Amino acid sequence: MNGHFVRIASLVVCLGGVASASASAAEPSKVNVVMIVLDDQNSFALKRDLAKEPASPNLAKLAQRGLTFAHAQCAAPVCNPSRSAIFSGLRPSTSGVYDNDQGRLSPGNALERATSLPGYFHDRGYLTAGAGKLFAASFGSTVGKEVWDVTEGAATRRNGHGPRPPKESLPLNGVGKHDWGAFPESKEDTEDWQLAGWAAEFLAKSHDKPFFLACGIVKPHTPWYVPQEYFDLFSADEIKITDLAADESAGLPKAAREKRHRGDDELIKRRKELIAAYLAASRYADDCVGRILNALEASPHRDNTVVVVCGDHGYHFGEKNHWSKGTLWEESAQTPLVVAGPGVVSGKLCTHPVSLVDIYPTLLELAHLPPNPNVDGVSIAPLCRDPSVAWERPALTTAGYQNHALRNDRWRYIRYADGSEELYDHDQDPLERTNLADRPESVAVIAELRQWLPTEDAIRAKPLSKGDD
Repeated sequence: MNGHFVRIASLVVCLGGVASASASAAEPSKVNVVMIVLDDQNSFALKRDLAKEPASPNLAKLAQRGLTFAHAQCAAPVCNPSRSAIFSGLRPSTSGVYDNDQGRLSPGNALERATSLPGYFHDRGYLTAGAGKLFAASFGSTVGKEVWDVTEGAATRRNGHGPRPPKESLPLNGVGKHDWGAFPESKEDTEDWQLAGWAAEFLAKSHDKPFFLACGIVKPHTPWYVPQEYFDLFSADEIKITDLAADESAGLPKAAREKRHRGDDELIKRRKELIAAYLAASRYADDCVGRILNALEASPHRDNTVVVVCGDHGYHFGEKNHWSKGTLWEESAQTPLVVAGPGVVSGKLCTHPVSLVDIYPTLLELAHLPPNPNVDGVSIAPLCRDPSVAWERPALTTAGYQNHALRNDRWRYIRYADGSEELYDHDQDPLERTNLADRPESVAVIAELRQWLPTEDAIRAKPLSKGDD
């Protein structure tokens, strides 16, 4: 009897071992992540008809082996709330972070309870490496530097602008904040290029753990100081862009009308020069991206790494009388987003609008990690596998307390805190020049879109004051 039970026990152990081995074999291996965030990069990045030279050939090359989201939308159209949303997975209406002037926050805010994107990977056994402009003031001061196992020495002090030319040599001599100049002589002297080199060195190494690598490239943020080689690629005379309307504020509610500022006439007169300088800075930033992607391509990590490249928000060049960012219109809300790697189709385009707040849950799914139930975004991994699947969820952008825009396949709907509205039909009006919100035929469209507005808007999170811990 005893021998009989021993044989049965041995058989059970063996079968159990086989089952365990089979289960282990069935488990997907962890993939690496490379995430690159550009600053102020608008939809010009992947347009090919603005100038003779492309602004982002390296991003286009990545798109050939991945998926391009043609209508990705930021969660907020300025740096701090946008980046806080990307790396926390929380919308501004949840975190209460709406503006750039909200630095380190007082205790008790939603970001304090959030697990950052790299922190989530770190807690699950990943080697985390990051440098450059990633977190902005609010969330960066909350999570601190402990989320990174490896970081570049200047990560905490980098501003990405590097050396500056003499002010008197600048074309606009500081009009507004738009200025440009061929400076310094060599890209090797610039901070973004040095950051890209640090990332390339990281990728060239072997690692005993899966890794999450994040790099924040500051350009094409103003001022547009890049070496002469980039200005040589873009001539203002060759820029092909639609002229501004005779009245860019036509049809806008009072809450949306941008007042003319000192220097606006000069900016309009030199609009194509500004765009050429912006494209030069974009091409420089793209070369930095290319340095990182080329290192990945040459590394043993190439086939086991998910790559995501995005901007943090868009940028205006006079549309709606606006220069820069901070609005709920397409120029400010739209940003490039390209995803490539395991689990992602190659060389495809997705036209469904998605939000940058969706990057967090998407990377978890593509990396075969359990979802974080405490984020607002939804995984767009289904679109990464098949960009043609039905997608009903519009992308939400928030600019300040209770000011929201929703973008779906056809419509952009904007509702301001005072109740005023805008509605644009992108099938007929991609430049958003005809506000349809007051027309009777728009009632049903607006009613459908309103259902996607936040049910609650968090009050503005308070910055840390003196005396707070």
